Parts: sequence; structure tokens; C-alpha cells
Amino acid sequence: MLKWLSRCVPGLSLLFLVCLLALAFPEATTWIAYLPYPGKGPVVPPSQDDRQKRKLALSLAQKFFIGYTVLIHCNALTFTLRLGWALSQMVKQTRALLRRRPATKSFASPSGSNSPLLSDSPTLSPSSTSELDPKSFDLGSLEEGEDGEVVHAIILPNYSEDLDTLQTTLKVLASHPRAATQYEIFLAMEQKELKAPEKAVTLISSFQGHFKDICSTFHPAGLTGEISGKSSNVAWAAKHIVQTHRSDEQSVDPRDVIITVMDADTHLAQDYFNEIRRLHWLHNTVADHAFYASPIIFDRNSNNVPVLVRCADLLWAFAGLSAMYPGCPIVIPTSVYSLPLSLAEKVGGWDGDPTAIGEDMHMLLKCYFETGGDVVTHVVFSPASQCNIQSSGDGNWGPYSSTLLARYRQALRHMWGALDTGYSVRQSMGIANKKSQRLSLKPRHIALCHLLFEAHFLPCHLTILLIFSAIYTTYTDPSEIHPTIAWAFYITGVIRGVSFVSMNLCIALYDRWHSLCVTTRARDMAKAGLSDTGFSFRVWYRPQQLLERIAFPVAGTIFGSIPAIHAEMSHFWTDRLVYRVSKKPSFSSPINTPEILPL
Repeated sequence: MLKWLSRCVPGLSLLFLVCLLALAFPEATTWIAYLPYPGKGPVVPPSQDDRQKRKLALSLAQKFFIGYTVLIHCNALTFTLRLGWALSQMVKQTRALLRRRPATKSFASPSGSNSPLLSDSPTLSPSSTSELDPKSFDLGSLEEGEDGEVVHAIILPNYSEDLDTLQTTLKVLASHPRAATQYEIFLAMEQKELKAPEKAVTLISSFQGHFKDICSTFHPAGLTGEISGKSSNVAWAAKHIVQTHRSDEQSVDPRDVIITVMDADTHLAQDYFNEIRRLHWLHNTVADHAFYASPIIFDRNSNNVPVLVRCADLLWAFAGLSAMYPGCPIVIPTSVYSLPLSLAEKVGGWDGDPTAIGEDMHMLLKCYFETGGDVVTHVVFSPASQCNIQSSGDGNWGPYSSTLLARYRQALRHMWGALDTGYSVRQSMGIANKKSQRLSLKPRHIALCHLLFEAHFLPCHLTILLIFSAIYTTYTDPSEIHPTIAWAFYITGVIRGVSFVSMNLCIALYDRWHSLCVTTRARDMAKAGLSDTGFSFRVWYRPQQLLERIAFPVAGTIFGSIPAIHAEMSHFWTDRLVYRVSKKPSFSSPINTPEILPL
């Protein structure tokens, strides 16, 4: 019973909000009485005395409504302000990361030749290395790979993904200078996918020698308590990683094995792994409970999808970016993240049950609670390049409508992660783990709870309040609205206007960062001979970019609030969701023998 109640906390909050509105505005519930229907008798409107009494004094429910609606709107405004601060710092930090690229060292490529790791980004030239901060650039023996290397165990979960999508992702990873010596690739597949063994053989034979190791794992179908999807695939592959490194007597220390989880279509730059390596040794005293997260950026096919889909993905990226400013107490990852093998073992690995469908957030929460709040989160300012959902359509739906439908299904899967609120409630109350009891009301724990509130409560609550206030003020005579309530409607309207302007400023800041990132990636891919990975450049004055400035509230409602309400109400009777693979674009045809040039 307690598990069910905690699972339904977001849904219960929606019901409580509706009850609050009904109690605060009982006259609104009588609107239905004025709707005509056959056989209905005359309706007596409330008397003038009744109206006057309601206007003189505020009920407790009305006072609570005023406080809550102002609080929710202020939270939405502070989100945009925090996001703007994070984006302004993101440009600065990304440039600093690019300047840390080794400019004079070289490493053996898979073919045996040496290739300098010289950045072709617009922020770094060979002559600029002399101006760098020695503390941030010169890592001594670490740059030579002596007594300072780490092994990157990369889990690539996939189920019914196109072969060319996986090949392109692996080609990008294989182009990294340290791939042949430090990258272990684990293709996390589903046993019930009929073509999975064939795809695994093709990929392993094509990329053998480009990585330190590449192998495949197959999550068995029908395991009790588990569902098919990314979380169970990752959980099964992680067990194989543990077995591999524990059985090897000469294996490196588990704290020096960094597990990275990414999506099948994600492209990561060499900077992502170099930065983790740098942070790992820079903060080595806490390396065994470090958690690394990076921002995501949709820079591959965003110019080819409907504006609502583009805005929805933009807001999804903003949700993660908003907590990636310097000094943020804790960061929740989105899609891509890394952690040491020692931490994964300590917390018992990944969960594969239905509550872990949002496996990125769930793993961070699990590490947080299992370590009693001692997990240390680091932001890696090298963005993960992502694709927007793009469908070519089918017999019943065209490309446009099919893409919108596919994006809603993805949004529903994202919002199904509201189950993590229930998980956090149980852990915070010490129901599932006594270690969690000592977290109490620490500031860091409050910050985590606030992020969960913004993810699973704020969008749908704000939408319900906005719709109600619009309807109420439209159909109620202004003279019958209490002055304090009228003030609340006015001030929240002002806050929404300021938030709209602030979000537009955030989009302008995002354009700067996006330009830096996509230009750098384009140069890296050209240098590696991979020109078919997809690039979407943003120009602010183009009509499709200008349209985003006014379309994002609509996209946020359709692909944020509505699927959140859909998911949270569904949790009253089920916690299971059938995992559907999102359709991604294809930029090239499969290549049997990739020709990869090291960066």
C-alpha cells in the first residue's frame, strides 16, 4: 500500500490541486448548472447578498490558492533565470574545455600511425596553447598516459535500432585518439530482437581493432520483475562489465574503470572522455563516488522536423541545462552519464524493473540514496549530440503527423519517469533503505527534491492553473472577483509575461552555444572523414528559428504537461509502459568496412 501511495504522489497532487480549485471557487463548479439540456428546469442564480459575502472575506482555500499560484509562477520565472545563467556559463566552460585539448601530444591510431590531437575548433589554434592556464592544461604524465589512464567501459543500449545508426555512432567513437587503447564497447541488446545476433556480429567484425574491446550482451526476455527497454539492457550489460573486470587478474582498479551510458544515436566528442579523465584525477579522493553528467544538444536534424518537435526537444535539453551552472548542489543527467565501476558495484548496479524506465535519473537517485547523499556530481561541458525524432510516415500518417505522434510517445515515456518521485519518497522516508534516514533536511537533499518537483509537478500544475485562471477570468464578471484574487491573477499574468521574455533570451544564449558546439563537431567529423553524421546550424533570423520564440509554450503543453498528466494519472493502476523505439533519421547507408581517421 505504501509503495502504491508513493508511486501515485504526482497523480495525487493533481487531484489535490483540482479539489483546491473546487473549494476555492465553488461558484465555478456551478457553471455546469447553467448548461442547457432536455428536461432541465430553471436555474436560480446566486443572490446579490451571496455574491457580496463571497467578496468580503477570503476562505482558507482561496488564501492557499493565492499563495500556491504565485509560488508556482515564481518557480517558473526563477527556472528561466537559472537557465539563462547556466547557458551563459555553458559557452564559457565549453570554450575552456576546448582549450584543454592536448595540442602537441600524439597517440597511436588503430592503423598504427600517429595523429596529433590538435583541435580544429574555432576557439583553439596551435599558437593559443601558450596562453593557457598551466594548471588546467598541463597534466604532466597524465597526458602521456603514464600512471593516469582510465578505462572507459561504454554501454550502447539498443533495441530494434537501425544498423547504420549504430555504425555511425561507433565510427564517431572509433575516431577518438584513445579509442583503441582505452575504450571497451558493450553492445547492450535484447534477446527477443530476432536480428540482434546478426547486427552484433556485423558490428563486432567491422570495428574489431578500433577499440580496446568490443562485445555484445543480450538481455533475456521474460525475467521476473523486469521490462524490455534501455534500463534492463544497461543493467544486464553492467553485470557483464563487472564479471569481465573481476575475472581479469590484471584488470585495473574498479574506481579507474568509468562506465558511460549513452543512447544508440548519441555522438560524443573526444573531449567528453578526456574531461572525465581529467576530473577523475583532479578529484581523485572522491573519485569512487563521482557521477558525471553532460548537457544534450539537438544539432543533427533539427532543421528537418516540425517546429513543435524542435521546441519540445529544446525544452527537454533546457530541463537538464538549468541545473548545470557552476556550484549547483546536484545535477540530474539526461540520456548520457558516467560513473566509476566501484560506485556501480557499491549500489548494486542498475535496476531493470518498471520504476527504472527513466534509467538516467533513476541511477543518479539510486547512487545518491545508497551512498547516503555522498555522491558527487560533475558537469562535463562537452555536449552529447542528439537526433530529433523524425519519421518518414506510413500508410495512414504522413511524415509530419507521424513525427508528432512519435514525439508524443517519446514524451510519454519520458514523463513515465515520474515513478522516480515515488522511489525518492520511499527512500527519503527510510522505507526502503535505512541509510536514507540520515539525509533528513540537508540543503542538498532539498535541492534534489526541488529538481524533482520541477520535473514531475511544475509543468502540469502550471498548465492547470493557467487554464483555470483564463477560463475563470473570462466567464466571471470582474466586479464579482475578490480584489486579492484579482491581484493574484494580475501578478501571475505579469510573471508569465516576464518568463516569456526570459525564455526568449535563453533561446538567444542557446543559439550562441549551439553554434560553437555544432561548428566544432563539424570540423572534428571532417577531420575524421565522417561527413555524413548530420549537422543542423541555427540562424536566429530564419523564419523557422523565429517561430520557436512563440511556439515553445504550445510545444511545452503538448509534449510536456499533457503527457505528464497522462503518465501520472495512469500510475494509479499500472507502473508498466510498453517500450517503443523512437524513429531516428538516417544520414547514410550502412558501411561494411569503415574507414576512420583519428582526430
